[in-house]
Amino acid sequence: MTQKNIFCKFLGLLENRLMIYIVSIIMMTTFYAVFEVTGSLFVKSIFDIAEKGNYEDVSVTMGFYLLIGIVAVCIASMFMYIYNNEAKKGSIEIKKKVFSKTLNFPMEFYDTHHSGELLSRLIYDTDKASEIYSSRLRRVLAPIISVLVYIIIMFIINPAMTLVLVLLNILLFLLNTLISKPMKKVGKESAEKSAIMTEKLSNMLTGIEVNKMYDFMHHNRKKYELANKEYCYVQRKRMYLVSILESLNVAFDMLCALLFLVIGIYFLQHQLVSLGDIAAVYTIYAALSLQFLQLGKYYPELMNCISFAERIFSFLDEKEECTEMVNDIQINSTYESSAINIDNLSFQYNVATPVLNQVTITIPKNKNVALIGRSGCGKSTIAKLLLGFYPISSGDIKFFGKSIKELGLENVRALIAYVPQEAYLFETNIIENIRYGKPNATDAEIINAAKLANAHDFIMKQADKYQTMIIGNGHNLSGGEKQRIAMARAIIKNSPIMILDEATSALDNESEFLIQDTITKLKKTKTIITIAHKQATIDFADIVIEL
Repeated sequence: MTQKNIFCKFLGLLENRLMIYIVSIIMMTTFYAVFEVTGSLFVKSIFDIAEKGNYEDVSVTMGFYLLIGIVAVCIASMFMYIYNNEAKKGSIEIKKKVFSKTLNFPMEFYDTHHSGELLSRLIYDTDKASEIYSSRLRRVLAPIISVLVYIIIMFIINPAMTLVLVLLNILLFLLNTLISKPMKKVGKESAEKSAIMTEKLSNMLTGIEVNKMYDFMHHNRKKYELANKEYCYVQRKRMYLVSILESLNVAFDMLCALLFLVIGIYFLQHQLVSLGDIAAVYTIYAALSLQFLQLGKYYPELMNCISFAERIFSFLDEKEECTEMVNDIQINSTYESSAINIDNLSFQYNVATPVLNQVTITIPKNKNVALIGRSGCGKSTIAKLLLGFYPISSGDIKFFGKSIKELGLENVRALIAYVPQEAYLFETNIIENIRYGKPNATDAEIINAAKLANAHDFIMKQADKYQTMIIGNGHNLSGGEKQRIAMARAIIKNSPIMILDEATSALDNESEFLIQDTITKLKKTKTIITIAHKQATIDFADIVIEL
């Protein structure tokens, strides 16, 4: 897309608020310009009164222009409030869209994109792109609108002087726009380097234990410092362009002021203007010149923000995971003897050798079924395919007689509660961690689920019981305690199928026994699929399926 198309598309995200947003900028800028012009016309009137000697008119003139100025400022302030409000709403909507998109990608996307890159898009890119709403567009439109107001008044006062001055300022703006393209390029490069820095920092913090254990901090620090050095280099390039821009603006400002004095003296000598006209044009020109400088300065910065908007759109255009059901299918498990039928299922993560090749499995209802096999044979892959994390290459999966293709991912995931080998706990209290399985669950339901998971007793021994805060993904709990909270979260979801993916592999005998006790209670009403290596877990299963 061209810069124009990206810019228009970005403004289009404001939808029905766009008109209010644009009108507020126009009205706010116009009335601030009227206020500036009022001061200049007041100066002209004072000079004219002094030249004619009619001093009795001073108080009337002062009162008239003061009234106009107060009204203009009040109206401009009202529209400034509306503008700021709409700009904030636009920025919030962008963040919401990017955040929502971040959560809705298929698993392949997360496999191939670092979390640091996603954080950079969500935080840095959206902040920079949102500046289009909050400041950059206004700072480009405001000078244009103000200049139009100033030029109209200046032409009324003296067309010849105005024409010369406007032509000089147009030349200044054109020189500024030449720098906008390299500014946009540097802005895009800066965003990419920032994403790399965030990725390196995320790696260091996420793997802090490994880094310390293997004395890898020095190596990772070097990598981060290199990324930071590259980012600083790009920022220096940007500041170099900014300094050129500032120097050109200052030089032209001085040149225009000098030319104005020369032209003013010439016109005054030939009695083409009055002293009041020169005073008025000069004060208006000072404001006009500033606006041209602002336009020259902020236009390249707007182009820079558009480069971030382009990154946002490339992110938003990525393919999403389709979770909605294809058809309105009612699932009735009462008359089905099997919970899951896997029929000639094949799958591969990439063009390499297939992980699963024409696998056929039948998993009966209300049984504890163990999936076993050598490492890499596809046990965990089957769990991920059952959850719809990846599209199947060929074959079919049926839940209670209904194909996964008919049900859609939303219905499929409602059928399954999943407990991974390393359960993730959120940094909130225990009761809220369990409530993630069923957001509208009552406290009584949560306590009952914790009892079924054999988690209630150890929770009650905590200082704050169910209100105990989880720290750093459960660093204040043992591995067995974390798994039992994860089991409670899965239980409260109340799905007919539960998948335990190596959920007991790292637990001690006591913790494993408690998990097995939970499975015994659950399999009366639920189908349990246990992916296992440990012999004790395999022996505990009703049915063992080897891949």
